[in-house]
Amino acid sequence: MSTYPNTLESILGPNIESILLELEEKFPPVNPHPKEEIGAIMYRSGQRSVVDWINNRINNDDTNS
Repeated sequence: MSTYPNTLESILGPNIESILLELEEKFPPVNPHPKEEIGAIMYRSGQRSVVDWINNRINNDDTNS
């Protein structure tokens, strides 16, 4: 009997890799356009900086173990 990852997620909750993948898709790196308002650029950059921080945190923990 095979178990699909999304089946386990409904039982155990999401794992960190699936959360990071979802964040990468939802908040991609910022490529501002000159006509964009500075506030919108800064907001999106802030969202992305959180994704980058999480990614760095996960990668640093993997190398320290």
